[in-house]
Amino acid sequence: MEPINWVFLIGDFAVAVILILLFSYLYKSGKMSKALYIAFWIGCIIGSTWEFTFMILGPEFAHAVVEWPYGLSGWPKKLSHSIWDGGIFMIGVWLCMKILPNKEALFTKFNWKELLIMLLWGAGSEFLVEYLFNGRVWFYEPLPWNPVIIPPLLGSATTVGYTLIPQAVWVLAPIVFYFSLLRLVQKSSREVS
Repeated sequence: MEPINWVFLIGDFAVAVILILLFSYLYKSGKMSKALYIAFWIGCIIGSTWEFTFMILGPEFAHAVVEWPYGLSGWPKKLSHSIWDGGIFMIGVWLCMKILPNKEALFTKFNWKELLIMLLWGAGSEFLVEYLFNGRVWFYEPLPWNPVIIPPLLGSATTVGYTLIPQAVWVLAPIVFYFSLLRLVQKSSREVS
């Protein structure tokens, strides 16, 4: 394996471990509510739904550009990416906290601004991740049900472009995450009251 691929491999698992340690620390130290800590794990579970589905669909749908040694290209990589997905959702939460006023009322009831931030962040982060790693770490096969919707961009590694399914996932997933987060925060508020 080339040195850059070792960087991708080590970085992939290191970030996943760091995310778990970070959110566990924030929760145990009282710097993060139980609802937000659970939201991180729910984000990981939501992410696992497509990460493992993509793996099950096999190389006809998506495959590694370089197989990682020691069996790390299969479910360990998908588990790591699921944890990354949980972290990506939580960056959306953080953006809401930084951008929107009235911090105490965040995620207590439906708010179009919160959902819009989550959607823009989800779609934007997906596009950035695909730009950086599609063609370098993984590759999505263009298929009749997964057509190319964005042609290759200057500086990207993919010669095919960007396909529908990964982009669509990050339009739908933030909606699922947002409504899960609302329920968690509302439930937490009722328990405190």
